[in-house]
Amino acid sequence: MSKTPENILAKLSDANHAGIDMKSPKAVVTFLLSQGEKESILFFYKPGSVEFDFDKYDAAVAEMNEKKN
Repeated sequence: MSKTPENILAKLSDANHAGIDMKSPKAVVTFLLSQGEKESILFFYKPGSVEFDFDKYDAAVAEMNEKKN
């Protein structure tokens, strides 16, 4: 079962297809903001915090890549 919601994986896939550097969370967040995806970005923040969860982001990108193969 997927740990990351399908809509988040789809947004990451869109960023990947657009040529965004998936190793750069900043580049992905900037892309998502340009698409108006504020809610999707909030998924990657630690609950009750303003701290970005890099582990959660890396896991979601890995899951997206796994599904792609």
